[in-house]
Amino acid sequence: MDDADRALGVLGWLWMLDNVYSPIDAVLLGPSAGPLLGPDTWFGPSVGSNVLWLAKPTLARLSVLLVHTWRTLPLATVILLAGLTAIPQDVKDAANVDGAGFWRQMFYIRIPLLLPIMAVALLYGMVFTFTDMTVIYVLTGGPVDSTQVLASWAFIKGIEGGSLAEGAAIAIFLFPVMAGVAVLMLRLARRTETN
Repeated sequence: MDDADRALGVLGWLWMLDNVYSPIDAVLLGPSAGPLLGPDTWFGPSVGSNVLWLAKPTLARLSVLLVHTWRTLPLATVILLAGLTAIPQDVKDAANVDGAGFWRQMFYIRIPLLLPIMAVALLYGMVFTFTDMTVIYVLTGGPVDSTQVLASWAFIKGIEGGSLAEGAAIAIFLFPVMAGVAVLMLRLARRTETN
């Protein structure tokens, strides 16, 4: 997925989280909404006003996490489905013969065998999230730096702020951080694979 496709997907989320015409607010404010919106709820505003999804720092972070989850979920699903098909049929047949039910097979066979693959899916999601500035830049612009990641911070400092040295330092700092995370995740995957 190139940057234009990512930006278009995030633009769709920007419209869905709009302060005035948000369909999410329309559902929450609808007649069947009940106590979802009100002065004593987590969302905060009184009944009849919209939620400021991208203006409040807490809700902006929640919105960014929602969009990143929406973007990462298909790739993680494909990776986990590939892992499920890689589980040997002999193991499944042996569990069925031994009388293991669905939950026992899930917690004693499938999840332990999928742990290395889950670690790889998590690694991909983390790398995509920490190195992508499209979601932050299009969706929030980083209100009071509450939704910044290192990639967007490097862009704002280096390009928009005119300090290329600061932007480059932040971008260079991103590499060892992500390399360290990748090494830890791959070691975890290898350790769970050998057990």
